[in-house]
Amino acid sequence: MTEPVLPRRAGVAPLAPLPADFRAFHQMYRPAYVRWAELYLGNREHAEEAVDHAFEQLAADWAEALRVDSPAGFAWAAFKRHIVEAARVRGRRPVVMDTAAFETESLHNAVDPIGELEESLSLYQAISELPERQHDVIVLRYCIGYSTEETADILGLTVPGVRSTARYARHRLKETLGIEPTEGGERSQREEVGEL
Repeated sequence: MTEPVLPRRAGVAPLAPLPADFRAFHQMYRPAYVRWAELYLGNREHAEEAVDHAFEQLAADWAEALRVDSPAGFAWAAFKRHIVEAARVRGRRPVVMDTAAFETESLHNAVDPIGELEESLSLYQAISELPERQHDVIVLRYCIGYSTEETADILGLTVPGVRSTARYARHRLKETLGIEPTEGGERSQREEVGEL
């Protein structure tokens, strides 16, 4: 296994050797962070650059991250600030919903692709208006496709916390989109969101 090396930017002093726990954290979370950043920045290269800068800052703040109850939650909050700043510097708003709408698999198989696109755009607009934690859970769970357990790990939350947040978010999305509750009892989370 090779040790992660954070890129050096011009004018930045070289980093001290990275602690093993930071290297493990970097290896475990970087792929998820890049996937999220790519959705928001619309470009893989920009996403990787922004994530690397976020990890540089996290390396500098690693001792502080380890003192909080949830280092993953600490890192996620710092990471998101870097992505928002990267979007601002590039003069663009985050584009997750525009990109995700056009990548929807159902558009390829739809009888009415225009109608399906309109529904997708409405859904993604509604997702963008969710409170921050609900938004993060829905994007990680249903737009990117992480499991409940993976989402909890990435966000530094408990599994029941993710389930509860997803349930409230789905309820809010249904209200926003004017979807009536269905008869016949409970269904899986995927079935519920798939109908939104």
